[in-house]
This record gives sequence, structure tokens and C-alpha cells, in this order.
Amino acid sequence: MEVRTTTAEHVVPEGRVHLLGAVETVTGAMTLAELDGARVLLDAGVAQGAEARGWRVPDEAHRVDAVVLTHGHNDHVGSLPTLLERGFAGPILGTAATLQIARIVLVDGMRLNDVPASERVRVLKRFDAQQRSVPYDRLVRPLDGRGPALAFREAGHILGSASVELRASESRVIVSGDLGRPDTPILRDYHEAWEPGAPVDLAVVESTYGGREHGHSHDDVQRRLERILNDAIDRGGHVLVPAFAIGRTQTLLWHLNALVEAGRVRGLPVAVDTPMGLAVTETYAHFEPLYDPEALARIGRGDEPLDFEHLYAVRRGRDSHRLREVPGPMLVVAGSGMCTGGRIVRHLKELLPRDTTTLLFVGHQARGTPGRRIQDAARRGEGWVRIDGEDVGLRAAVATLSGLSAHADRAELTRWVRAIPDVRAVALHHGEPGAQHALARALAT
Repeated sequence: MEVRTTTAEHVVPEGRVHLLGAVETVTGAMTLAELDGARVLLDAGVAQGAEARGWRVPDEAHRVDAVVLTHGHNDHVGSLPTLLERGFAGPILGTAATLQIARIVLVDGMRLNDVPASERVRVLKRFDAQQRSVPYDRLVRPLDGRGPALAFREAGHILGSASVELRASESRVIVSGDLGRPDTPILRDYHEAWEPGAPVDLAVVESTYGGREHGHSHDDVQRRLERILNDAIDRGGHVLVPAFAIGRTQTLLWHLNALVEAGRVRGLPVAVDTPMGLAVTETYAHFEPLYDPEALARIGRGDEPLDFEHLYAVRRGRDSHRLREVPGPMLVVAGSGMCTGGRIVRHLKELLPRDTTTLLFVGHQARGTPGRRIQDAARRGEGWVRIDGEDVGLRAAVATLSGLSAHADRAELTRWVRAIPDVRAVALHHGEPGAQHALARALAT
């Protein structure tokens, strides 16, 4: 098995696979597969954070016959409005849950980017007309007999996420999409029962955490969350959680539900103050058959895993403002996850100067984001931080809850690759070069 890192072009029998995005970075996933005379674009993401500087949609992405989505995160679907506005008229394929989440993400992204209302309506109308849902584990031919057949396999990253298997007349290609951690709450584990027989000419594999092991079990996460919350309750202030609306918010609610139901955290109202997070959580409830056996068993006992006593949905902006006036303790989950915008910014400006406040990060804070600046300022003991163009006092306790990552680590990625029989070549992407090289070394042992 040959393992390739930071390489865009990959030749397969009677075709090629071209990584148009995320070749040496984490965001902006976009892969072009040219097989059996058809051009299939797997994901249509955008670059984010520092990786977005100078980035644009590649020209080759506009000349494709079909778009296949592995899941609904913005760094995998955010370029769809550009493609649709520039004339892409082919099918957009994904699992039903992925397509529903992708639509929520597109609405939110266009609103945040101040896309005119008429353009938003036009994009969504085209998306709705061109989308085509495909069940897991069903081999389909999206282009009326032309081009490769494809099947979605569970990826365990977020609801509806999938790896994509492409079968052409002389080639077999697997694109991992983003892979989740086995035993993640709510979600099923990633697919490992690959059909033997024809060799896999190329497996395109994400490597976000290819250079590290997470080092925290889900029980470890729950115990640390319990300590953080009970310390905050003792101080009597607000707990602010910058929310990643898709996946992270729902996993956090699952852990909170477990702690509340077991009596390990008491007297802590929880407000979900992110319209996008609420919409995605409602989507999760709509697709409960995709839950893992543990979550389905809870539902069978009458315990909804994403609902518990004193959990409140905050939909209106004026109600968001009132949360800061409520005497603590109270936990507020608010967007966005890296504090780059949304309702969390207003909460931070008012509540960070209070020593009764706890700011709890539950996800990675990229370089250059307000979230990273807060973490760095707290670590250095600085009494202020710049947020949204203002200097804001920093007296709050700042904590980070590791272990909630929705990405498989090095050992889990290696396990996924080794479950595929007879792989001829592996192309690593969706990771920084160091992570790709570390995973390559692990796969070579």
C-alpha cells in the first residue's frame, strides 16, 4: 500500500482523482473524480479561518456532472451557492440527513455573508430542485448509466455523514469524508465491513488528527464536565459555551442529559441560544433511526437523549439579551463555536468581565479567531481581550473540555484504513502536513 501526502493529482485505471481543496489544509474539502467519462465532485466546501486568505472556488469545480456531499458542515458544502449561481444544473447527492443539514448551513452562511434575499431564494430553489437523497449502503448510478456507481457508507462524524464508495468499470475509489470516533454518543460507528473482491485503487482519507491520539474516553469527558459545571454552580454565575451548531451541540446535550438524569449536576438551567443549533437538533430528532443502539435504547425507555428538565430553547434575539439578566447559575450554549460572530459575542462582551462567569470551550479554536485570543489571554493571565473591535475585560474563568472532537484520531483513522481489503494507494488530505506525515508513518508500520 502506497501512502501519499500533500499530493493533489492521483491517477487510477482509466481515470484520475484530483484534490481541488484541503490538500495541505483542514478546511475547503473538494475532490474531483473523473471516472467512466463523468466528472463527479465530492464535497464543495470553503476554506475557513486563516486558510481562507486568498482562497477561491477552483475553476475545475464548475465543470462537473454531479456533486456528492459526504456531510453538511460548511467546509464541505459552503461553495454550493457559488456553483449553483454559476450554472451547475446536475444532481446534488447525499443522505437525507446530510441534505437537510446542508440546507440549514447554506441558509445560515448566506445570511452571515449578507447575500441579498433574492439570491438566497434563487440558490435554495435550485438546491431543493437538484438534491437527491440516497440511503446508506445502496449502490446507485446518479447519471443515468453514465459514470461510476456510488454508495454511501456510515462515517460516524455527524448525523448523516458518509464515506463514498465509487465503482467504475475499471476502478474502485473510496473517499472517507470526515470520520468520527467509534463509540461517540448518539452516532453509529464508522463503516468497516467493506466488500472484498475488487481491489481499492485509491482511498482518499482525512487526516485532521492524524498526528495525535485524543487521550480522553467519553467517561473522562463526562467526569471533567461534571467538575467544571459544579465549580461554576458554586460561583453562582453564567457558564458560556460557544456552540458548534452541528454535532458538538448535540453531543454536549447528550452529556448534560446524562449528568442531570443521574443527579450529578443539579440546579443548572440550560439555554440553547443558537437558532442554527436548534434547527440541527430538531433535525437529529427527525432522524432518530440513524442513532446508535445506546441512544435508541434510551428512547425506548422513554428518555429522550437530547432533552431534559430545565432545558430551554431561545429563538428570539430579545430573549437572548434577557439571558444575561437572569441571576446565575445558568448555562448558555450560543453560536458561534470560535466566537467569530453570532449571539455568543454579545454574551462575551457583557459577562467576561465578571469573575463569576465561566467560559467553557468544547472545540478547537483556530489561530486568529476570537476564541483562540481568549484562550491565549487567559493562559498568560492578561486582564483583557479584543473582541469585535473592542477591548473587553477578562476576569471569567476559562476552561477547555477536550475529548468532544467529532474527528477520529491517528489510531482510529489507521483502524478505518486497515479495515479496507486490498488497498493499492492511500491519498491523505484534510489535514495539515505534519498530521498527514504522522498518519502516513502510522499506516506504514
